Amino acid sequence: MIGRGWLRTVTADIGRHWRHFAAASVGIVLGVAALTFFLALGLKVRDVLLVQVFPSDHLEVAPRSADLDLFALRFDLGRDTLGRSELEGLAAIDGVSAVYPRMRLTVPALASGGSSLFGAGMQTEIVADGIDPALVSDELGEFFSEVEFGGTAVSCTADTECGENSYCNRASGFGSGICSPIVPVLVSPYVVELYNGAFRRAYDLPKINPDGLRGMIFEMHFGASSFRKSTAPPIRSRMRLAGVSERAIPLGVTLPLGYVSWLNATLDGPEAGERFHSAILGIASKDAVPGIVEAVEAEGLEVRDRGARRAALVTSVLMFVLALVGVALIGLSAAHIMHVFSLIVMIRHREIGLLRAVGARRSDIRVLLLAEASIVGAAAGAIGVTLALAGGWAADWLAASRVPDFPFKPESFFLFSPWMVGSVLVLAVVACAAGALPPTLRAASGDPSDTLAGR
Repeated sequence: MIGRGWLRTVTADIGRHWRHFAAASVGIVLGVAALTFFLALGLKVRDVLLVQVFPSDHLEVAPRSADLDLFALRFDLGRDTLGRSELEGLAAIDGVSAVYPRMRLTVPALASGGSSLFGAGMQTEIVADGIDPALVSDELGEFFSEVEFGGTAVSCTADTECGENSYCNRASGFGSGICSPIVPVLVSPYVVELYNGAFRRAYDLPKINPDGLRGMIFEMHFGASSFRKSTAPPIRSRMRLAGVSERAIPLGVTLPLGYVSWLNATLDGPEAGERFHSAILGIASKDAVPGIVEAVEAEGLEVRDRGARRAALVTSVLMFVLALVGVALIGLSAAHIMHVFSLIVMIRHREIGLLRAVGARRSDIRVLLLAEASIVGAAAGAIGVTLALAGGWAADWLAASRVPDFPFKPESFFLFSPWMVGSVLVLAVVACAAGALPPTLRAASGDPSDTLAGR
């Protein structure tokens, strides 16, 4: 009966009863705004934790620790290294695509430099480790690669005599020297964030741009320490920052594995150059992670994921709780819509009866009222999403202007993904239609003769 003019009829009805529909949609607007706001916040938190802080596409495996605490001291009673046979066993596990050994520097080291960046030279104790350059080849290419060392010495008097990736190492400080390779190093994003957030404030230093750090030169003295004297002469080497990588040690610098092995063997004994302290496993598929973890633990080893599994659990619970709050608000709003639509149907009972009397079918009445509820739901959902976007923008503005920098502080604390916004809009329409369904069915089942008779 309504036919092709149904949309005109629906919009006309909404226009006549807009006050009632506005009252019905207040709950939906608030529920959608809360749900969108909380979900966007949860998605961003998960993105920061699992992508930047705890990347989960690799697993780090190390010997299982067995510690004994005695007052303020902790004694390691177990082994803390991996042999080559154990690395081969890890490579044979189903789902492991590659094994990248990791070796810690077992001697102290001092780093000095930074005058070009900070205006004055700095010196600090520093920890270091070594990784296989293949682990970051996709990320950094040839910027981070093994260096040649221990070969035939080439005498020099200036850096220009040694080539682009070498320098004239004059350990005595004067006279001639020998050409030595410039060693590429990596730092973690956490180091950069820690410096920009707290360290620079304590020493009144400028912020640094991680993208502009590549190529920065500094020196390291391996085997030297400000805490104790070394029995062997330290090895002095010039380093070049190759980039910022999540694969680097969280606090310190990461060098090519072969160079760290040579340093350990030279300064700490030949056997120290053959002891690996952990291994990073490349994962063929995230679905294989549970099986890999089980196989690793069966070998007497443990997975050190830097809190990735705990972070994943925490973010999942956080998103569930926040989403539950928004869904509960929308559910309460659907109940409110049922009440409001019941009042609307009571007000419009004569109009509905006249439509039935002039030929409208029950299905026409149902389509008419449900279409009105769906349009109200879509409009309320759009308003709610707009409020959530405005709230996110306001929160980001306040965070940028009032909250001090801290490690991994994002530019925005919200991730309004298209699929999430679309899903919330659909949920708003479904909630309105579901709330309006019971009074709609009652209105469509009424007898038009009662209306014409004035009953």
